[in-house]
Amino acid sequence: MKVMSLVCASITLAFSGLSVSAEIDKANIQQFGPVASVTAQALSASSHNDALRANLAQSLSLNDEIDILGESYRWDKAKNSTDKGWIGYKLQLSAERFTQGTLTINGVNQPQVYLNGALYKADAKVELALQSGDYQLMILADGIDEEVPFSLDWQGKSDIDNPSFTTTKTHRVSPAQLFDSEVITSLSLSPNGKYLLQTKRHYPANNDDKPVAVTELLNVSDKQVMYRWQDSAPASATWSDNSKQLAFVADKQIQLLTVSNISIDVAATQMENVSALKWYGDSLLFQWEKTFKADEKATNKRFQALEDRWSYWRNNSQIYQLDITSGFIRQLTDGKLSSNLLDSHPDDDKLLLTRFPVDYKEPAHGLTQLVELDVNTLTETLIGEYRTFNSAVYTDDGMYIMAGPDFMKGLGVQDPSVVVNNYDGQLYWRDASGKVIPLSKDFDPAIGGAGKLSNDDLILRVGEGDRGQLYLFDLSRKSFKKINTGMDMVNHFSVASDLSKPVIAYAGTSATVPQKAYLIKSGKKALLFDSQAASYADTRIGDIQDFDFTNTHGHNIDGRVYFPVDFDANKQYPALVYYYGGTAPVTRNFTGRWPFNLWAAKGYVVYVLQPNGATGYGQAFSGRHVNAWGDYSADDIIEGTQAFLKEHKFVDPKRVGNMGASYGGFMTMYLATKTDIFAASMAHAGISNLSAYWGHGWWGYGYSGVASKGSFPWNNRDLYVEHSPLYNADKINTPLLLLHGNADTNVPVGESHYMYSALKMLDKPVELIEFNGQDHHINGRQARFDWWDATLAWFDLHLKDEPQWWNKLYPETSTENSAEAAVK
Repeated sequence: MKVMSLVCASITLAFSGLSVSAEIDKANIQQFGPVASVTAQALSASSHNDALRANLAQSLSLNDEIDILGESYRWDKAKNSTDKGWIGYKLQLSAERFTQGTLTINGVNQPQVYLNGALYKADAKVELALQSGDYQLMILADGIDEEVPFSLDWQGKSDIDNPSFTTTKTHRVSPAQLFDSEVITSLSLSPNGKYLLQTKRHYPANNDDKPVAVTELLNVSDKQVMYRWQDSAPASATWSDNSKQLAFVADKQIQLLTVSNISIDVAATQMENVSALKWYGDSLLFQWEKTFKADEKATNKRFQALEDRWSYWRNNSQIYQLDITSGFIRQLTDGKLSSNLLDSHPDDDKLLLTRFPVDYKEPAHGLTQLVELDVNTLTETLIGEYRTFNSAVYTDDGMYIMAGPDFMKGLGVQDPSVVVNNYDGQLYWRDASGKVIPLSKDFDPAIGGAGKLSNDDLILRVGEGDRGQLYLFDLSRKSFKKINTGMDMVNHFSVASDLSKPVIAYAGTSATVPQKAYLIKSGKKALLFDSQAASYADTRIGDIQDFDFTNTHGHNIDGRVYFPVDFDANKQYPALVYYYGGTAPVTRNFTGRWPFNLWAAKGYVVYVLQPNGATGYGQAFSGRHVNAWGDYSADDIIEGTQAFLKEHKFVDPKRVGNMGASYGGFMTMYLATKTDIFAASMAHAGISNLSAYWGHGWWGYGYSGVASKGSFPWNNRDLYVEHSPLYNADKINTPLLLLHGNADTNVPVGESHYMYSALKMLDKPVELIEFNGQDHHINGRQARFDWWDATLAWFDLHLKDEPQWWNKLYPETSTENSAEAAVK
C-alpha cells in the first residue's frame, strides 16, 4: 500500500475539546532487527541516506520476512533489546474521521517515519493529519538509545483525534492504490494469435508523481516475455499480416522488430509527428502531421472557422507509404484538409480515408467525408458525406460502417417519431454496389470499437447499459452473440485478425473488482494479469447491490448502491448520489476519476443511477437527452433519490449529498434550482449558462448540435434561458461547491464563475475552487488527490458535521471564521 495524499501542517485549534495523549501498546507494534550488518556508515549518515532507506522501506513494508546478506530476518513482536544495528518498527493505524495529532518516538537514534511505504518525515516528533482510512506506519532508525526505553506516544489535537492502533493486516482502499496500482493500458494480439504486445503503467512511490510504463512482447503459449521496452516505448505499433514483424514509432524513427530473432531495424528516421502505422503488403502506411506555426511576431489571430478555437486545427496530416526495402517514402494524399487513414484493402489497391470540411448547415454542424483512394493511380472516389459518422472497416466484398441512428437520412432509426441521439452508436453494412443496410437497429447496446476476424465477422465492444461488453457479430447470420468475459467493463481488447474463430485478449474491471486481463481461445479463458492479487490482496472492498426503480413515466431507471466497508445495517449513514445525466451512462469501472469504492471506504453509502438520456438502453431512452437539458433526467434523479431513501432505512435522509461533472455538473446546478432534497452539492466543470457554453466551449456548438438539435439561442429561448441554472440562481438554497480546472477548454472556467458570482450576490452558501493548469479532467496525480480531498472534505463538513478537514485544507474560508467566532 503506497502513500496517501495527506495534508500536514500545524494549525491553530479552532474548536473546543481536550487533547488526548497516550503511549501506544507495544502489543500492536512489530519490530525488525536490530540488523548488525557491518557498514561504513549508519543509515542516516550516508551521503545517499534517503535512497538507501527508501529501498529498504519499500521492501520492509511489503514483506514479512527478508534475507539480508544471507541472513534471514522477520517482523516480530516489539521487545526491549540491547543489540547493536539499525532497527525497524511498524504498526497499523486506523482513523474513522479526519484525525490530527503528534507521534513522538522515544528510545531510538535518528528515526525516519514512513507512511504506507513512502517517506513522511525524519524526526522524533511528527505531526500527522490523516484522512479517514487505514495506514501502515513504519519507523527506521540507526539503532536504539541505551538510556531511553523505546516507546511510541500519540497526542491528539483534541478529544476527537483518537485513532486506533491494531495488528490487522487488511485495510480499506486508499486514493494512492486506486491511482498508482499497475494496470494494463493497451493490448495488441498478432494476427495469428501467438504473440501479445501489452503496455502496463504504474506510479512508483517517491517518483515525483511520474508514471512508469513498460511495454512487453509476450509469447501467448507460455506467457514468457520475449522483449521489453521501458525508456523508449513503442507508439502506433502494428503487426504485419503474417505476424512475423512488428512496426512501431520510437525515438522519431519507424522501427521494425523481427519476431524470429528479436532483432530491431530502423526503417525510417526523422519521423516526428508520425502516427497510425498500418501494414500494406510489404510496405507501411502512416499519417504524417505538419504542425502549423504562427508568425512569432503576430499580436493577433484572425479566426478562419469555429474549429479555429482548437489549438491543433491548422495542423495538416496526410497519408504516406514507406517502402521497407529501399526506404523510399511516397506521399499519397495532399490538400488543405487533413486526411485520416481508416483502413486498407491491399487486394484491391484501395485505402479508406476521412476528411472534415467546415460545414455548419445542419446538425451536428460538422461534416465527415468518406473517401476511397486508389493506391496505384492516386485517384479518389467520394463515397459519401455524413453528419454522423464514427468509423469504417473493409471486408472482402464491402465494408462495415459505424455511425449514429441518423446515418444516411435515418437509416438506423427505430422509431421515426423519436428525435434520436446520434451518440448512440449503430452498425451498418455497405456492399460492393453501394447499398447500405442497418445491422443493429433492433440491438439496444451502443456500438463502440470493433475488431475484424478473417471471415469478416466482428468482435464488438458495446455499451450495454452501465456495462462495457464484447459481442460477436456473425455476418452470415446478421446476429449478435454476447461473449462471456466475466467482468462488467471491458476497457481494452484485441483480436487475432488472421483467424476465423475468436482469439481475444482483453482487460477490464467490475464495479468492486480491480483490473484483470484474459485471453479467450476456443471459448476458454486464461488469466494474463491480476491487479487484485498484485495490488489489492489485503484490501477490504465494500459490497454492491443493484437498485432499479420505475419512474412516473413507466421507464426503468438502472442504478446501483455501494456499501461502506464493514457495513452495519443498524447504523445511520450519510449518502452520496452520483449521476452524469448526459448522453453516456456512469459505467461500472472499479476506479477512475470518480472513485465510488473510495467514497464507500470513507463511510458513505453511494447511489449511482442512470437517468433518461444515456446510451446503451435503446434509442427511445437515449433520445430523451435531445433538447432536454435537465428535463426527464432531473425528475429521474429526484425520484430515484426518494426511492433509494425509502428502500434503504440505514441512510439518514437529512445527510444526502449529490454531485456530477461536465453535463453532470450542469445537472447538479439545475437540480439545486428544482429541489432542496440534498443537504450539500458539488458541481465539477458544470455548465451554468447554455448560451455561453454553446458559443465558447471548444465542443459547445458541436455537442449542442446533438444535445440541442435544431435549437439555438435565437429560436429556443426557453431551452437556453429557462434551463440555464444561472437564470434561476435565486432559487438555490443548497450549499454548493464549484470545482473547475482553470485551463478547461471544453467547459470554460467562466461557467463556474457565473454561478459563483450569482450566489455571492444572493448571499447563498457557495464555494469556488480552481485547479491551476488543469483542463476538463483533473488528470495530474497530486491534482487528482487534491480534487478528491476537496470533494470529500466538503461532504464531511456538511453531511458528517466534521469541519476539521475542510478547515485544514482551506483555513481562510468563511466556514472556519464562523467556527472560530463561535468558540470565542
